[in-house]
Amino acid sequence: MNVNRLEFADAPIELIDRLAGNCFFSSTSFAKLWSSLGGIPVYWMADENGKILVILPGIEFGKGIFRRFQSMPNGCYARLLYGEAEHDHLSKCSKQLVDSLNQERYAKVYINDFYNSLDNSCNYGVEPCATYLVDISSPDWEPPDSKLRQQIHKAQREGLRIEPFDSSRHMGDFMKLVRLHEKRRNVRSPYVQGFFEALAELSCKDDRIHWLWCAFDNKPVASSIFFREGHSIIHWQMYYDEAMSHHQATKLIPYQVAKEAQKKGIKKLNLGASPPDAEGAEFYKAKWGGEKYAYNCYVHKNLLGHLW
Repeated sequence: MNVNRLEFADAPIELIDRLAGNCFFSSTSFAKLWSSLGGIPVYWMADENGKILVILPGIEFGKGIFRRFQSMPNGCYARLLYGEAEHDHLSKCSKQLVDSLNQERYAKVYINDFYNSLDNSCNYGVEPCATYLVDISSPDWEPPDSKLRQQIHKAQREGLRIEPFDSSRHMGDFMKLVRLHEKRRNVRSPYVQGFFEALAELSCKDDRIHWLWCAFDNKPVASSIFFREGHSIIHWQMYYDEAMSHHQATKLIPYQVAKEAQKKGIKKLNLGASPPDAEGAEFYKAKWGGEKYAYNCYVHKNLLGHLW
């Protein structure tokens, strides 16, 4: 079995998107987004006798000895794409492909294995991760927490205007919400305006992106970005003006999205991962009826990666 690294121009794009199916994070369009942040989409591919067996999509950042590989960045996760590998050999092929990344002299490798395609037999360290999944499959689904339901009902009476995000009208105010987020958290956002502009352009072509804008009396209140990944809808990012928080838009938006997604056959609302010490966030997600879903991030670092 041969394992090769392919950049976007040399990769079998149509095959990758066909194998990715409805998994947005594994799509070539999602990978291309990271070019606006200096990332290089790459595909590690295992083949044998002219047959493509397994493909792992990911993004490279940095240059030379500081190069790192992520599948995918910032907590997102691609999945291993299986071509013509026989079912009994999937695990062996996947392990050999993933172990081959260590020979590329990456300073760091991160593989978020949300789909549990790997196991601890690969030569990687393991960082436990978790997210909260809400079962929204029933037409009668409502958040189980009574206070949260009251906040949602209040928001429905507030006269909020919630609409699809329009980059030409909303981007300026959206970036103001991003800056408020940075100030409130005392942290710099990993995403620049160019990234959001590329995402907004893609959202006009790809219905797996759900980006909503909320305003009250023409004043920005909140904006949320959701991705449809398989049979789940993921609440990926939310930015809001804390001075407008009494309108409860941050509760109403995910509720509306979940109800609409349920009508289209989506089974789960993924509320996203939280840092290990974020007990308040976990308490809030539990109010939605979320159940903890654990998975592993496989990590490999060379000597420089451990020092850096």
